[in-house]
Amino acid sequence: MRRTLRLWAGAFVVLTAGAALAAPTPADAPAGGNEYYPLKDKSKWTYKTGDQTVEVEVVGTDKDGTKLDTKVNGKTVASEVISVKADGVYRVAVKGDKIDPPIKILALPVKKDDAWKVDSKVGSQAVKGEFKVKGDAEKVKVPAGEFDAVFVDGADFDIAGTKTAIRYYFAKGKGVVKLVYEIQGTKSELELKEFAEGK
Repeated sequence: MRRTLRLWAGAFVVLTAGAALAAPTPADAPAGGNEYYPLKDKSKWTYKTGDQTVEVEVVGTDKDGTKLDTKVNGKTVASEVISVKADGVYRVAVKGDKIDPPIKILALPVKKDDAWKVDSKVGSQAVKGEFKVKGDAEKVKVPAGEFDAVFVDGADFDIAGTKTAIRYYFAKGKGVVKLVYEIQGTKSELELKEFAEGK
């Protein structure tokens, strides 16, 4: 399980989870964020994966977006910066490293069958693949409840030479409610237990 968590943490920070954007954003950012990313300062998502607990919390902003910390069983394992623009939600930095170019994790406005390629670098590590909106009202049940979610599929990613599959489920008013990931043949799920919206 620890090996799985270590593998998961790296991919999670590069391409997954997500939380909020509170203040300074690019000029084309929608005011207040997006309904699939409820964006308020101090918002916190608590997830379950196996017998572990993962928390993602908004901890501040900088010129590029909002800083999020990811904690596993109460210990901070990573940080990232998220930015919301008119055309999508982007991951722009991880552990202090800029992502060049930023990785779009959700296209806005949401439209079934939309697809976009990813060809980026995080430091010296390459991230390549494609995301596709497979459904815009997928039924998903997690500990936090049952939701109609946007299903974004990244079935064939290459992260620093490691084959990885990533499947996001975004729900209105909650953000990421479920994440299914497979790294080096090890498949795991991250499911929302609780969402505490900030102010």
